[in-house]
Amino acid sequence: MSQNQEFRVYLITKRDILRFIVVEIIIGSMTYKLALNIFHNTILAGAGGWACTEGLKRLVKLGG
Repeated sequence: MSQNQEFRVYLITKRDILRFIVVEIIIGSMTYKLALNIFHNTILAGAGGWACTEGLKRLVKLGG
């Protein structure tokens, strides 16, 4: 057994949970449905929804 034991604490705040719900679930669903209407293909719609959600998260990270 190692002598160097670590105890990690991860804090999950209400803000993090709300951001996850809004970005991943609500915006992800909206972009998926929009892409499904445009492409008429579930694979392309899934990729489009994922790409829009990830792009939005990276855009927000760069902005603030």
